[in-house]
Amino acid sequence: MSLMGAFYTGVSGINASQNALNATAHNISNIDTEGFTRQQVYQGNHIYLTVGRSANNLNQIGLGVNIDEVRYVRDYFLDKAYRNESGRSSYYSTSYEAIEEINTLFGELNGTAFQESLQKLKDAFTSLAISPTDSTLQSQVITVSGQFLERAQAVYNGLSDYQDNLNEQIKDQVDNINKYAKRIAELNSQIVKVEAGNLENANDLRDARNLILDKLSALGRVEYNENLLGYLNVKFEGVELVKETNVNVMETRINDEDAKTGFYSVVWSSLGGQTVYDLDTPVSTEQKTDKGSLRALLDARGTRRGTYADFKSDDFGKVENSSVATIMTMFDHLCFGVTAQINALLTHAKEDSVTKENVYKCAELLRNSLTTDEYKEVLDGRTNGTYDELFCVIDKDEKNKDDKDIQFSICNLKINEELLAQPSRLNNGFLQEIDSASADNATAKALEKIFNSDFSTLTPSSATPLKFMGYYTGMVNSYAEMGEMYKSVADSLEVSVDSIESARQAVIGVSDSDELTKMIKYQNAYNASSRYFNVVNEMLEHLLSQLA
Repeated sequence: MSLMGAFYTGVSGINASQNALNATAHNISNIDTEGFTRQQVYQGNHIYLTVGRSANNLNQIGLGVNIDEVRYVRDYFLDKAYRNESGRSSYYSTSYEAIEEINTLFGELNGTAFQESLQKLKDAFTSLAISPTDSTLQSQVITVSGQFLERAQAVYNGLSDYQDNLNEQIKDQVDNINKYAKRIAELNSQIVKVEAGNLENANDLRDARNLILDKLSALGRVEYNENLLGYLNVKFEGVELVKETNVNVMETRINDEDAKTGFYSVVWSSLGGQTVYDLDTPVSTEQKTDKGSLRALLDARGTRRGTYADFKSDDFGKVENSSVATIMTMFDHLCFGVTAQINALLTHAKEDSVTKENVYKCAELLRNSLTTDEYKEVLDGRTNGTYDELFCVIDKDEKNKDDKDIQFSICNLKINEELLAQPSRLNNGFLQEIDSASADNATAKALEKIFNSDFSTLTPSSATPLKFMGYYTGMVNSYAEMGEMYKSVADSLEVSVDSIESARQAVIGVSDSDELTKMIKYQNAYNASSRYFNVVNEMLEHLLSQLA
């Protein structure tokens, strides 16, 4: 080899070592950077000089080393497994959080438990049955009823507020998805430009794109593939979200049927308002519908405010896929049952006064509580006109005022103000006739019996009838069990995600000790190449000085 050719060998070693040191330093400086993937330097032979031929072989002299590629190290299958399990974990953890919020509102685990209000109401009517004409006990019934109503409305309004909170979270997540999609499209363009000459890999840009994919997979079901040009195409819930540099934007839209609640529907803007999710499709791993926190938020929120009117078997299916709307329906059904049966006994003097327009449907509501003879005894004691109801509709409340089916929902009730001012008006002081000392024991005992008789099955599809306390306990227990189920699945998936992430970090993660070892190696290689270059330079200088 000529001395001039030897220079190429030395320079190539210096350049290769310098580039390797730069890559190692870049790894160390980004050791705590989210989403960063360690980079490896792949070295290869520099060009060869052909100096002759021997038989069938070329006589060649190598001119040193070259950097073939600075490659980031990832495992495609680990990435796919991580994103799949991350989406499922996000769905179940978000669903569990919703159940926890519901349990918190009822206060059974901590705080003021609603069950106490229901029990106190039952106890107040039990005491009244012993001495119905006692004005103190009558006043106690009205006071406790007010506390029951206040607590019930606090729970129901809390559930409504939580629905509104979920609604805003849905909008925020859709905005984030659109932001991620636009950023992927931007990165696609930048990556293709950098790698167009096939001279350099856009590793840091690819890291940013992979990090966005990780975040996007926690929000919903994501499918993706990279084409030959380097563009990453992404599908969200089976629909093209990113196509090279084009983005199919999502939109949160309030449709006409959602106007009362203000609930958002998530749709594809460019597909004529096609919904992103079919919420009627059951959640299952087989159908891949249990992925992403966005679906979990939609499932938890539901599409409407649940009321007792939805408890009818043909309407219950519209709310039962939503944890919040379902509990609102069951809870409102319970509270409406209590208030309606109490009012029915207090207000109707004759059975023929029950009309189609009367929401209470007295005979139907009391069928389980009273026998025919007991009901007749109550009616026979009503000989002096109309009595005051205990629970009244809020007259000035605009909400649902025109909807006769739910105007007696718990959020639209209040205690009769006339009874608050004069408790003795309650069932005319429980006297059978005005100015008569004869006590209306039949009505007082009938009121007590309401709480000790079968009220309803837990759901329209259930078979076992329950009393009020049993219904409430069953309702709360069913949600506690649901929460435990979600928690169990979420914890299991979290372990799986952590395990996959550990395996993934073993591939893509930066180890400071490994990188420092490489730095020492490349530094020694740089020094060796530098010394080699200096020796060749001294030899050439010596020859030239001697020839001169």
